[in-house]
Amino acid sequence: MLAVSLATLAAAVIAGLVYLGYERLGAAGLGLTALRALGVGALVLLLVNPARTGRVARTPPTVLLDASLSMTAAGGRWRDALDTARALAGRDGAILRFGTHVTPFDTLAPADGATRLADALRIAQGRPGPVIVVTDGEIGDAGALEPSLLDGAGVVLLPRATVPDAALLDLAVPDRLARGDSLTLELSIGTFGGLRARQAELAVSLDGRPLERESVTLPPAPGTARRRLTLAPGKLPAGTHLLGVRLATPGDAEPRDDERQRWVEIAAQPEVVALAAPADWESRFFGREVSDIGQGAERGFALIRAGQWVDRHTLAPVPAAAVERAAHGASVLVRFGAAPGAPERRQAAWRWMAADSSGTTVAGDWYVSGAAPASPLAGRLGGIAWDSMPPLLALAPVVPGAADWVALSARLGRQGPERPVLVGRDSAGVRRLTITAAGLWRWALRGGAAREAYRSIVAAGLEWLLGGAAAAYRAPLTAGPVVTAGTPVVFRWRGDPVPDSLDVRLTEAQHTRTATLRFDAQREAALALPPGAYRWTAGAAHAAGVFVVERYSDEYPPHAVTVAAQPGRPRGMGLVSYARQGPWLFVLVVAALAGEWIWRHRRGLP
Repeated sequence: MLAVSLATLAAAVIAGLVYLGYERLGAAGLGLTALRALGVGALVLLLVNPARTGRVARTPPTVLLDASLSMTAAGGRWRDALDTARALAGRDGAILRFGTHVTPFDTLAPADGATRLADALRIAQGRPGPVIVVTDGEIGDAGALEPSLLDGAGVVLLPRATVPDAALLDLAVPDRLARGDSLTLELSIGTFGGLRARQAELAVSLDGRPLERESVTLPPAPGTARRRLTLAPGKLPAGTHLLGVRLATPGDAEPRDDERQRWVEIAAQPEVVALAAPADWESRFFGREVSDIGQGAERGFALIRAGQWVDRHTLAPVPAAAVERAAHGASVLVRFGAAPGAPERRQAAWRWMAADSSGTTVAGDWYVSGAAPASPLAGRLGGIAWDSMPPLLALAPVVPGAADWVALSARLGRQGPERPVLVGRDSAGVRRLTITAAGLWRWALRGGAAREAYRSIVAAGLEWLLGGAAAAYRAPLTAGPVVTAGTPVVFRWRGDPVPDSLDVRLTEAQHTRTATLRFDAQREAALALPPGAYRWTAGAAHAAGVFVVERYSDEYPPHAVTVAAQPGRPRGMGLVSYARQGPWLFVLVVAALAGEWIWRHRRGLP
């Protein structure tokens, strides 16, 4: 504005000198000077185009309505929240539902399995008028909310009533067992709301048929406790079965958090058994990736001290004799460190040498230089950009034999001779693989292209060791084994290229439907489904599997109230307007300068 004032003042001074000093027009000169100053000042304003900020007052509010499943749990106040949101919004206000996502308003019952408020607040902050949140206060991302998001927003708290409840909070079950193994269930039980019962009945079913009943002691309310139930081997026939666990408690007001389901595959013999002595990161990440790409076709055991083994998935103690039986019955035996082997058996085996403390390793930054084109794994490993992979931590020196082949090699600091990283041998139909490097688990931890390279090594190695018969390691499409109510099932594509869309056939009970998957940049496709036990097939991808959408949700058991009620304050939206947006300055410039010219012309001035 200073520039506008100075330009207007300069124009007025020059016009005054011309009309009053040089032309000596008297009163007419004052009028011409005023027109000149007014026209030049308006013209400078248009050139500078200054902004002006105003506020819009009395705008209708934006009401954020909690639409997570906790609002319809026992003691929830969904109907009150719905009426409150309508009353606060009035006729002109907007209502948005929030839970897992932010959606437009409707009166349907909540279906979201999480309560996330941050995205809803960011959307509401971009709208004029006050922001009001109607919720039961059990906000999942309250600890991560930026203080500015809730600043000025009103919070209407409708906490759910206290009701007695016993919930089956967690169920840990091995995805895959060998026939003849016992099944151990690890349970987490929670009690809430002054529940008086001290005993509950735990019922286990297999494919809907009763399998086991046992009385369990409940923790005093409120509290949590872990319980373990072991099923005898004879009760588990071979095949893929739906295991259900239900907690029956007297006086329980919320039945939807009492039942959990899992698919369990009982194999005639274990496909892959991994032994780690001692347990290390390499064996843990190996087991995670195999369970993911092979749909649970792996059993892992870790030696915690001399003669004491535990199941790596459940941490339950396992007798040494059971470990030995599993190892001898496996199609592929994977050994980490000093884990015992069975060299006398004609069995496929994979040894990870670098974890063996008895061997000598060369520490340093070992960079994988690429896949050997002549190895049987070249087809699976040849398309990976190995130069972009992180370095390995150490390498055990191994001299390949005459019958051995090298699939991967590495160089220390990208210099010097190449040393073998992945060595294989096929002697008289008995296949062996050896990993000589330490630190491959960091690739799986890093994610992205490094994890895909790690997955490719694991999948290619197991596929070759199994003689190409394991379709689970070749299938490019996988799905998560279990999700809770209100949470979408995530399908992951592991092949190249990623399809634009893919049809999946879903079967639940006697009902079959077809869904279309569309993958995002992370090669994932989410599919929202009602509760049920599903089998799926994707014919175009030659993939199949099972998953469960449970009736249970973490929203059903009571949680702490994480936001407090607050009145909020009126808020207007700041509006920015510019000088050129209106026509009046243009009209003023034309009128002032044209008036000056006409007046001069009538006075006979050039």
